[in-house]
Amino acid sequence: MANIRERNGRWQARVTLDGQTISKTFTSKAIAQRWARQQQVDFERGLITPTRPTITLGDVIDRYLIEVTPQHRGAQQEKYILKVWRLHLLAKLPINEIKPSDVAAARDARLKVVSSGSVRREIDALSAVFSHACREWQLCDANPISSIRKPAPGRARDRRLLPGELGRVVAAGHKSPDLDAIIYLALETGMRRSELLCLYWRNINLKDRAAHLPITKNGDPRNVPLSREAVAVLERLPRNINGRVFSKNGTSLSDAFTRAVQRARREYEAECLEGGLEPDPKFLINLRLHDLRHEFTSRLIEGGFNLIEAAAVTGHRTLAMLKRYSHVRHAHLLTKLDSISPPVLEQNQPNSQGCEHNS
Repeated sequence: MANIRERNGRWQARVTLDGQTISKTFTSKAIAQRWARQQQVDFERGLITPTRPTITLGDVIDRYLIEVTPQHRGAQQEKYILKVWRLHLLAKLPINEIKPSDVAAARDARLKVVSSGSVRREIDALSAVFSHACREWQLCDANPISSIRKPAPGRARDRRLLPGELGRVVAAGHKSPDLDAIIYLALETGMRRSELLCLYWRNINLKDRAAHLPITKNGDPRNVPLSREAVAVLERLPRNINGRVFSKNGTSLSDAFTRAVQRARREYEAECLEGGLEPDPKFLINLRLHDLRHEFTSRLIEGGFNLIEAAAVTGHRTLAMLKRYSHVRHAHLLTKLDSISPPVLEQNQPNSQGCEHNS
């Protein structure tokens, strides 16, 4: 495509060849037009090979964050992860020159800093960028991540609430609006952080004790049954003019919960010091907001829900994933085991029934 325009009494010809624009200025319009036509002819005959501008991985990530990420449900988390890659040395390399060994080296370096599960999520996010750049933008020939090994999934967390922890966290977080309500709802419904924060009053039916989730992490809508405690929590909340139940975003909620746990731990340690007691090394340590979903799921199983029923409540699509989220207490297993086990020792006591008598 050629474009001829006058600038300061001279004529500039601009020609776009294979996505790259070249230009030149002439004293007359006719000369400019002839030059432009000649460039197009030379390009078609293969006499001109335009040099493509260098496009780095960082350039592609920037474009991906603008054009693609906002369309994803997990946009906030993806944005955070890709900004980590944006600061990596890989971001300075031309995207079509990045080799699998380059990504493997970055993977191994990250494994020394964060968990394998975190690295796996980071690799998946970067892989999505490469795949989109190859398929949609034709900026590279292949996805280098498809040729490397991903870290194994991290071990499933088995953190359960200890007696007294929840009350202390709620008390320590009283300055954060709605934090107590969110904590109680997370424990009473098992909803994910994103699901809690996307609740709208129009999707809640307190009479039928149900909360409808039009969009969930796995893409399937579901109805969440509300316990009486959950209904009581919702009834106490004020109605926002925008129709949302909660106004927090994911980052502010997680930060508020973390601060509350840390504050509660400090208060607990101070009480132990004052009373001359040794603090429990596990109490209020390594407790995350998402652990409340684990706790809820585990309580469902302990309460007698079968796996199909539990999955219908929690929204897990596979029983394997449900298993990762349920950690039944050992004491509960012992109680159930005792309830179904017959008194073996009494059964084996000698008795006269079935004995033969000699006459």
